[in-house]
Amino acid sequence: MLHFRLGRWVFTAAASLWMGTGLGAFGALLGSCAALPPADTPSFAEAAPLGPTPAPDPAREVANSRIVASAELAAVGDLLMHGAVKESASAQNELRDDGTSANFDGYGALFAHVAEELRSADLAFANLETPIAPKTDRGSRPFVFNAPPALLPALQDAGVGIVAFANNHVYDQGRAGFVETLEELERAGLPQVGAGASCDEAASARILDVNGIRLAFLGATKLFNNDLNRTPTEPCAFLLDEAVLIEKVRLAREEGAELVIASLHWGVEYETAPRKAEIEQAHRLLDAGVDVILGHHPHVLQPVEVYETRDGRITFVAYSLGNFVSNQSRTYTHGLHPEKMGFTRDGLLLRFRAVRRVFPDGAVRTELADLVAHPLWTENNAVSRGRDPKLPPMIRVIHSDRAIEEARAALEGEVDEARKVELQRRIETLEDRRRLVGRIVGDDLLP
Repeated sequence: MLHFRLGRWVFTAAASLWMGTGLGAFGALLGSCAALPPADTPSFAEAAPLGPTPAPDPAREVANSRIVASAELAAVGDLLMHGAVKESASAQNELRDDGTSANFDGYGALFAHVAEELRSADLAFANLETPIAPKTDRGSRPFVFNAPPALLPALQDAGVGIVAFANNHVYDQGRAGFVETLEELERAGLPQVGAGASCDEAASARILDVNGIRLAFLGATKLFNNDLNRTPTEPCAFLLDEAVLIEKVRLAREEGAELVIASLHWGVEYETAPRKAEIEQAHRLLDAGVDVILGHHPHVLQPVEVYETRDGRITFVAYSLGNFVSNQSRTYTHGLHPEKMGFTRDGLLLRFRAVRRVFPDGAVRTELADLVAHPLWTENNAVSRGRDPKLPPMIRVIHSDRAIEEARAALEGEVDEARKVELQRRIETLEDRRRLVGRIVGDDLLP
């Protein structure tokens, strides 16, 4: 049996639940999800409009249905391009004989350890919390970001197929930098949500066909560091208006979206629990037709809540996915500092599936399944560099469970005592951080 939090209530249920836009199985939440065969490139495209998914019928049994289409999705949190992160990419740049980069000017190295897991999904999401504005660059400094275009193909190579660009840093390089970022994303062929050539476009859903399933993505932010939105017909980032978002959800359903996924930039920085305001807003949006909410901005993890809507759908909200990569908490040392100091280095790779089911009477329903949360950790050698300033910065995101397995395997054959201690400390650090992640997001969701 599994335990699920539905709003303010906790229920115990078997692994099969009413789910998505109708009836279905939430799947094996207690174990790791069954990955679909990996593809060299994500299988998605702009979807053609079809009829909306019918409303659920509680009388229909999941056991009598069959799955006719399935798409595996992944989501990670904030991409914060601090100066040290960009320096780390530069230091890890691998040059070919002809002088060109073999790993996207080193940005590929930031994500190399998690690329296998991201690529195995049919579509992966991340929050792009930086402009990409080389031509209109006004410089980077604390709390003002910019990144080179090489970041975008590095993300795509790592498996990221869609990003949110509605957050408080969209105007860090001014309006010109904002527009240039949209151009760079378009040039790279990386879809984004939450920004557009007009405010209406920014608020509208992007409907993608992912393995034959039509998914609608929307993005919105509740705050700007510098609000440079102008008239509704000029380039714009979507400042969250709940009524507008709900209307865009309705339109996406009319255009044939089977599931709706909303990216929301909200919450209080460095708080590991959402406020009542976020919880209530999440429930209103889910009741209004959103199936998944992917939250970000706090830069630390917050709970993942499974929520039953008024029309009987089982949906979920990840209130904050934490940082994906950053230079925050760079001097955190396990066992020396308070555990909470490392929260900004904890991340999450959230995996779930969209499945389309056909029932014996011919009814078709699309729903969510197999929700699993994989802990991530950002490695940072800032402390070692304090001892030896000649060391180049080394920052990268690692998949915690795989890193633990790798360290255990290395420990078995290790004879050097100093190296043994180093590996044991690594295992202890990652196991403790994993425990903390489970305590925040929900132990039942970890594999």
